[in-house]
Amino acid sequence: MGIEGRRRDVEEQPINPNTSSSESPFAYFRFDKKRDSPDQARSAILVVAALVVSASYQAMMSPPEVFKDKPHRALLVFIYANTLAWSASNTILELLTASLPYQRELRLSYGSMACAYGIVAAIHADLKSSTEYFLLFSCYLIPYIVRLLPMAIKYMCCK
Repeated sequence: MGIEGRRRDVEEQPINPNTSSSESPFAYFRFDKKRDSPDQARSAILVVAALVVSASYQAMMSPPEVFKDKPHRALLVFIYANTLAWSASNTILELLTASLPYQRELRLSYGSMACAYGIVAAIHADLKSSTEYFLLFSCYLIPYIVRLLPMAIKYMCCK
């Protein structure tokens, strides 16, 4: 009896295998091409990315109360870091769902969520200058730039 999505030609291994003292106790949980299928890795990454998107989205919708007594700059740092985490995870979700059907609906949901997130982030941050808006927008764009820049360089160099 195999687990759905798991390669059937690989023998099941125990959860807590004996590891030598030189190996990390977490070595078994790393991706292993011989043991794990790409579908398993994709599923695990989708779950983790969805959890990060959900947690960071919720943190933006209702920021921690601790920032009420702190300087405005502390709240801005939290919002920038949270936006970077949300955007990076959202980028992963977009990348891993690119081959799924209903792309228009998925893109619409990503765009709608980004608009809602951006509006709430701007309201909570009480942005006062164009620099603060630029930094917030930059935190949103950095994961996209990191993903697209190597492809653009490769395209320009190989042309």
